[in-house]
Amino acid sequence: MNDRTKETVKRIASALVALPVYFFAIITSSFQDIPLVMVSLLVTMICLLEFYQISEREEGKPFVAAGMVMAFMVNIIMYLFAFGKVYGYNSMVGVFDARLMFAVIVLFLAVLAFLQLFRRPLKGGIYSLSVTVFGIIFIVLSFSHIILMKALKDGLYYILILNAVVMLNDTGAYFGGVLFGKHKTKFPASPNKSWEGYFSGLLFSMLGMIIINQVFASFFERNLFTMVEAALIGMGLSFFGSIGDLIESAVKRDGIIKDSGSIIPGHGGMWDVFDALIVTTPLFYYYLIVKGIP
Repeated sequence: MNDRTKETVKRIASALVALPVYFFAIITSSFQDIPLVMVSLLVTMICLLEFYQISEREEGKPFVAAGMVMAFMVNIIMYLFAFGKVYGYNSMVGVFDARLMFAVIVLFLAVLAFLQLFRRPLKGGIYSLSVTVFGIIFIVLSFSHIILMKALKDGLYYILILNAVVMLNDTGAYFGGVLFGKHKTKFPASPNKSWEGYFSGLLFSMLGMIIINQVFASFFERNLFTMVEAALIGMGLSFFGSIGDLIESAVKRDGIIKDSGSIIPGHGGMWDVFDALIVTTPLFYYYLIVKGIP
């Protein structure tokens, strides 16, 4: 068994173990949807930690502890926004609106500024502050939109569609590249990826989106998207999912590492697995909002 085959077997075995747990947590509404929040916390905090570890430099390093606290708070606020009225939390902590998130962000920035002024040398301060804040906005604030999506009408179906299509895109791109990849993209962030892999992912994403949409319409009486809309959404999720992969690849290349971590055998780190969802989750959520989904 060659190295590539061993890697493929590891990827499949890890998926068979992790996917049932992941999907149970996002599907169940038991325990006031706390399992979904735990998934978001686990994904965002581990991805953020991996990003911070990659970003450490001689000229500065991120404020890891402050970032972890902020990641926790962002997820909790997202949960309160999404389910505060449903589970009666508003009666205890007041009405939630966007000002709560703004207040927490302002407080977070003030704490970071204080730490930089009195606990770190001034040299490298801009780098340290920028990396810390970017990780929160790009990783934590983005992926935690999965909590808001669950609270939408038919939110569970949208989450399943998003995850399935992104996974199909990754699967198509991986096997398309392995089996047919001959023409390298030569993108600076990931020069060894092939055009065949990207187009295979695009095809899997489009067809998968169309088929899944029809399954929900036929068997679950959920007419979520038209055929053309489903095809376009599949294309969009494939494109922006690939952007998420390239962003992570660029960060790793700058940090001179292959994987963001080793927590998931055959896949690498948590960010290696969720790089596409970090970008596509908020974009898909706001598409649904513009579409008028309550």
